[in-house]
Amino acid sequence: MKGILCDHWGHYSELAVAELPVPLLGPGQVRIAVHYATVGFGQTLIVAGTYQRKPPLPFVPGTEVSGIVTAVADDVSGFQPGDRVVAALDWGGYAQQAVASACTTWHVPAGVDLAIAAGVALGYGTAYAALHWRARIQPGDSLLVLGAAGGVGLPAVQLGRLAGAHVIAVAGSQERVDTAIRYGAHEGLVHGGDALGKRVLALRGGRGVDIVFDPVGGPLFGEALRCIAPEGRILLIGFASGEVPAIPANHLLVKNAEVIGFYYGLYIGWGLTDQRKFYEHRVRTMVNRLFEHVARGELAPVASVRYPMARFVEAFDAVVQRRSIGRAILQISDEAMA
Repeated sequence: MKGILCDHWGHYSELAVAELPVPLLGPGQVRIAVHYATVGFGQTLIVAGTYQRKPPLPFVPGTEVSGIVTAVADDVSGFQPGDRVVAALDWGGYAQQAVASACTTWHVPAGVDLAIAAGVALGYGTAYAALHWRARIQPGDSLLVLGAAGGVGLPAVQLGRLAGAHVIAVAGSQERVDTAIRYGAHEGLVHGGDALGKRVLALRGGRGVDIVFDPVGGPLFGEALRCIAPEGRILLIGFASGEVPAIPANHLLVKNAEVIGFYYGLYIGWGLTDQRKFYEHRVRTMVNRLFEHVARGELAPVASVRYPMARFVEAFDAVVQRRSIGRAILQISDEAMA
């Protein structure tokens, strides 16, 4: 089979498409003919060797795929060859075939495009779990989404709107802000120039926002602190800016505010210990709910551009340079490219 191989830690441009053996099917696993795989900022860290989890070299990157089940281990029930699925993998997604734990594989409803489905379990799962499980979002809350046109930001915009929140989108250009507004944000701001926090406070009549969804970090986290409302919650999702912010505890004290760390990997086996079985039912219930929303047209996942596997560098460039809208997608199978 063909796949993208990482044989040393480095820049994503140093990866190469290679002929690879088909992965062995282990206990508790399903094998998937991969049609699509997502490209996100986290993969750049994984192949650079700077992510908190390091696969053993050499390995195939890629942690989120959609495709068709081709084989099922003897101890697995609930899946059979021919099923349309999405899966969260430890690694191995950028190849024509991949194996995934049945615990982190989910059925795709009939009528939902596999390209659209590819980004639901992780991208929308991250946003849903952060907003509902950790930030306790309620109808009437105000929600500020940083990186609002990105792979997790755009899902947060849509899910915040669906939850009944007033959503303010923040992005690096007016075009990206306008995109977030088309997908559900009530209003938006371009970051840069005058202090973002002051502009958000002006929009909110001086009170601030109840929840901040922050996958960016860096200076924008400081702006989030300035505009968080009393008893507000700031969700730390990631650090796409490349800068991990320091947290001035005195600001939290005077506002009775919370900074909530959120790592979706905890729920799907990527934590310090593998707890995917412990959280399996909780996550499966959520993913099924997300697909129900997609099937009813209440959520509109975006796969802005689909790149053939041979053009994977372009896909990564689009993510790193913040040109992609929603998830960037690699087309892995010839069927998907047809």
